[in-house]
Amino acid sequence: MIRVFYGKDEFSIHERIKEIRLTAFSSELGDINTAFLDGKDLSRQELISTASTVPFMSENRLVIVDNLAKKFEFGRGVPKPKLGDWEGIESDLGIIPETTDLIFREGDLNPRNPMISALKNVAKVIFFQSLRHQEVIGWIINRADYLNAMIDRPAASLLAESIGGDLRILNTELEKLSLYKQGETIGRQDVSDLVPYVREQSIFRVVDAAIEGDTGQSLKMAGLLIKAGSSPSMVIRMIERQVRLLLLARDMKARNVSTSDIGKKLSLSGYPLQKTLDMERKLTKKSFLFMHDLILDTELKIREGFLSEELALDLLIGRIGH
Repeated sequence: MIRVFYGKDEFSIHERIKEIRLTAFSSELGDINTAFLDGKDLSRQELISTASTVPFMSENRLVIVDNLAKKFEFGRGVPKPKLGDWEGIESDLGIIPETTDLIFREGDLNPRNPMISALKNVAKVIFFQSLRHQEVIGWIINRADYLNAMIDRPAASLLAESIGGDLRILNTELEKLSLYKQGETIGRQDVSDLVPYVREQSIFRVVDAAIEGDTGQSLKMAGLLIKAGSSPSMVIRMIERQVRLLLLARDMKARNVSTSDIGKKLSLSGYPLQKTLDMERKLTKKSFLFMHDLILDTELKIREGFLSEELALDLLIGRIGH
């Protein structure tokens, strides 16, 4: 069987392949009969040779090819690339032995990617789409059950709001929470206390509310951050960091950098990345420069002793809103 797994939901792709490996091999011979190929440097001859190898003392052999189609990816305004040496690859793949289970593992690709189009002729192509918000909440509850843990819906909702649809990070946080609770139900307060993304979500709300002119809500959220242990100067630095991320995101978008690459360069994923990109779209270049100058002016007045940290933060939020 030949399959192509691609899409934004990298964690679900990983889990599907892990499930396939566990189902296909019940002994230590599984590793011997599994081959991993890096599509970046893979030749057509090497792929066919590896896929045509008979299994060793087993009924099946699993071959996993990573990011072959990525070599043929293209963006907006760029001509669709040719397959070159890979032209007609579907014909070669059509004669590999039935004992071989061949899986092409890809990331988020253009559906018109020429390699994906070619593989559709001989393979089952499955697109792993990012989950919607309500689906993420359901996934969290089900995943907690899979990990032999329990989480109430308000806690699952807070996790989903804070991290978004990055299932790998959600799984990691659920594992930490389940170890901490030791069989007890994970509640909203546990998520607030132990998950660092919750605080990051709060600073998004501070900046977002200020930008939209809701100064009262922005000040309220800043107050909650301070109550949770952040100093006013720390909140100002968090606002400064968010503005810097917005400027970097705008620059990369102007250079047609992909969303996944923007996330890697900013060290953001899931909710923080999506929120940064959403916020960037709301702002004009004039707004960016205005906020940048405000932050510099605020920090200067604190250092020179003209303003206390508390008053400086309040004034900064108020001025951003106007």
